[in-house]
Amino acid sequence: MISAPAWLIGASLLFWGWQGGNWLFGIALALALEVARRASLRFDLGAAEHARIADFCTILFVGLTVVLAVNQGVSKGILAAFQWLPVALSPILAAQLLSASGRVPLSALFRYLRKLKRKAPATRDPLVDVSAVYVVVVVLSAGIANTPGSGYFFGSAAIVGWGLWAVRPRHASRFAWTLMISVGIASGYAGHAGLAQLQVALENWISGWYLRGFGGDPYRSTTDIGSIGRLKLLDAIVLRVHAPRADAERIRLLHRASYNTYVGTTWLARAAPMQALEPESGGLSWKLSSEPPQWSASIAARVERGRILLALPAATARISGLAATALKRNALGAVHAELPGDWIRYEVEIANRAELSGPPGEAELMLPAPERATFGEVAAQLGLQGLPVAEAIRRVHAYFRGFSYSTWREREAIAGQTPLGEFMRESRSGHCEYFAAAAALLLRAGGIPARYATGFAVLEYSDLENAWVVRARHAHAWTRAWDGARWVDVDTTPPSWFGEEERLAPAWQKLSDLARWAAYRWSQRGELEAGDGWYAALALLVAILAWRLLRGRRVAAATAGGGRPVRAWPGTDSEFRELEAALARCGRPRSPGTPLGFWLQSIAPALPEESVEALFEANRLHQCYRFDPEGLDENARARLRDLCRDLRVRLGSAA
Repeated sequence: MISAPAWLIGASLLFWGWQGGNWLFGIALALALEVARRASLRFDLGAAEHARIADFCTILFVGLTVVLAVNQGVSKGILAAFQWLPVALSPILAAQLLSASGRVPLSALFRYLRKLKRKAPATRDPLVDVSAVYVVVVVLSAGIANTPGSGYFFGSAAIVGWGLWAVRPRHASRFAWTLMISVGIASGYAGHAGLAQLQVALENWISGWYLRGFGGDPYRSTTDIGSIGRLKLLDAIVLRVHAPRADAERIRLLHRASYNTYVGTTWLARAAPMQALEPESGGLSWKLSSEPPQWSASIAARVERGRILLALPAATARISGLAATALKRNALGAVHAELPGDWIRYEVEIANRAELSGPPGEAELMLPAPERATFGEVAAQLGLQGLPVAEAIRRVHAYFRGFSYSTWREREAIAGQTPLGEFMRESRSGHCEYFAAAAALLLRAGGIPARYATGFAVLEYSDLENAWVVRARHAHAWTRAWDGARWVDVDTTPPSWFGEEERLAPAWQKLSDLARWAAYRWSQRGELEAGDGWYAALALLVAILAWRLLRGRRVAAATAGGGRPVRAWPGTDSEFRELEAALARCGRPRSPGTPLGFWLQSIAPALPEESVEALFEANRLHQCYRFDPEGLDENARARLRDLCRDLRVRLGSAA
C-alpha cells in the first residue's frame, strides 16, 4: 500500500484541528505522530499486539459514540463521533510507526481474517501501510465539522494534491500534471458550489411542500379555496400542549396569525409590520401585555429552518423559557421567533383580558368587489346591520349550521361565480378556510370589523404522552370579530370536521405515534455528564494498553546512524532484480522512471528469440510476487527462480 509522504500526516491533522476548532488535539496528534515517524525507538510488535491495539480503538470509538449520542442526540452524536475518528484511530497508526516492520498485519484490522488464520495458519496475512488511509480518514472527518466557507474544499484539495504529487509518474511533465490537477480542483469547486445551492433549494421546496404553511408567513396566507383534491391529510405531530383536561376550552384555538385583506383567494396582512421585542432580564422571558396572568400552559413546538410563528392562546400576556435569538410581533397578533433546534418548549401565561392584537382599521370592514353582492345579500337576509355584536355572531353561527364540512373538492367553481360565492349559494360544503373566510366577509357586510385567523385546533388528548397533541392536519382557520372592546374568536366550521379528519387517519397512526413519542422524549433528555468514576476507568484502560504495548521487546534501529530501519517491501528478494542488473551490465540499462514493461518491450528485439518468451514469463511471475495479495505458491516461486537463473546464464553467454 502507498505510504503517506513526509509531513502529510501532520498537515492533515492541523487541517482537521482548524476545521473542527480542535486546535489543541490537532497540534498534539500531529506532533506525536510525526515524531514517532522519525524516532529511532522501535518495538517488536507482532500480529497479536497490533490486533489488541485495533480492538482497543474499536472499543474507544464505540464508547465515544455512545457518550456523544446520549449528550447530543443520536444523529448529532454519531456525526460528532466520526468527527473525532482521527483521535480514536491514532493508536493504530502510532503502533505502525513505532513497530520494527513499519507496517500493520492486515489481520489486525479485520477480525474475519484472524478467524481464517486460526482455522488455516497458512492463510496469507500481508503487512500493510495504513498512513495514507489515515490521512483520508482525517480529511473526511474534518468535513463533518461543516465550517462555513470554502476553506474545507481548498484545504482538502491541497492535501489530496500533495499526496498525488508524491506518487505521480516520474516521466510526466510537472507543468502538465499541475495544470490538470488545477483544472480538476476548479471544476470540482464549481460543481460543489452548484450542488450546495441546489441542496438548499431542494430542502426549502420539500419542507414547504411537506408541511405547507407550518413555518408560517405573517404577511400572507395562501388558501386552498377553489383548489381541487383532498386536503389536510398529514398526521405528523407539530405541537404538544401540556395542560389539564379541564382547560380544554381555554386552549382549543391556538392563534398564529391574522389577516385583514382578501384578494383573489389569498389573505394578506396590510399595514401590520413586525416590531422587535426585548426580552426580560435573563433573556428567556418576553412580556406581551401588562395584564397580570391568571393561568398558564406549556407548549412544545416543532421548528422548521430556525423560524416559527408561535402558536399562542388568544390572551397570552407573557412567554417564558423561550431561548429565542429574536422575537417580533405585529398589530394583528402574530408573534414570530428565530431560534435553533428541532423542538422548542415554552410556557405561556394567560391573562383573561390581555389583547395581543391592535384595534381594527378600515381594512377590517372592506369587502372585495367580486364578493360584495353575495355577502351583502346574505347579510341583509340575516338582518345583521345595526345588531349588537353578540347577536350578529349568534345569527352567523346559526346560518352556517346548515352547511357541511368536506376535505374534498371535485370540480372548478361554476362559471361566473367565485369559489366563495359558490360555497355560499350552491355547494354549502367546504373545509375550514371556506367557513373562516365566509364568516369574516359576512360579518363585514353586517358592519362588524372582522379578520381571518389561522393557527391550530387543540382537540386530541394523548394518554400516552399525558398531553394534547396537535397534528399538521389540525391546522385550522377561523374568524376574529371586534365587539367594540376586544377581538372575539368566531369558529363557524362544523364541529364534525375533527371527526372527519380522524376518520381519514392511517391505520398505523398509533404505532407511528409511539415512535414519535419516543423520538420526542429522547430529544428532550438532559445531558449525561461523566463523573470521576468515568475518568478513572478511562485512565485505567489507557494504563493497561500502555503496559501491554511496552511488554513487547524493544529493538534497536537497523541503521548505524540511528535512523528508521528499511522496510522489507514484498518482492525485494525476487531473483528478477539480479536479472535486471545482468541486463544492465550487458549494455541494456533501464532509465529512471521507465515502467518495467515498456523497458522489456524496447530491449526484446535485441535479445535471442528463445530468451524473449522466458523473459516475459519471468516478469509476469515477478509482478505477481510483488503486487498480488495472494503472492506465489511454492511451484510458481521455484519457476521464477529457475527462469531468472537460466536467463542470466544465457545472456552472459551471449554477451
